[in-house]
Amino acid sequence: MVSFAAIKDKVSKHLTTFSTTKLIVLITAVAIIYFLVTAGLGAVRSYQLHQREDRLRNEVQELQVRHDRLQALKDYLNSDEFVEAAAREQLGLVREGETGFVAISSQPVPTPAPDDPHPELWWDILIR
Repeated sequence: MVSFAAIKDKVSKHLTTFSTTKLIVLITAVAIIYFLVTAGLGAVRSYQLHQREDRLRNEVQELQVRHDRLQALKDYLNSDEFVEAAAREQLGLVREGETGFVAISSQPVPTPAPDDPHPELWWDILIR
């Protein structure tokens, strides 16, 4: 007959060997999964950064175009050509030696109708 101590030693030896092997496999699997997840997250982060970089480059390009248009408008508004046109149109000024004139319509301008001397009360309008 086999003694209890002998069975215990066999089982203990088997469990120790099995546990060590299992532990090594488990640690290796965890390490592989960790590196795969880290690499995957790094790739996703890299992709996101490239997408953001592209969006920012497009935004910079659009802002540069807008800046150029605004600079051209500023240059025009500061030019003598614009100042003269504004003085003629808005202020009615003329240059020396020029004769200014004002066109007067031959038809009289219609006067607006007078307000109704007896307006209806708001509650009368509301009740109808």
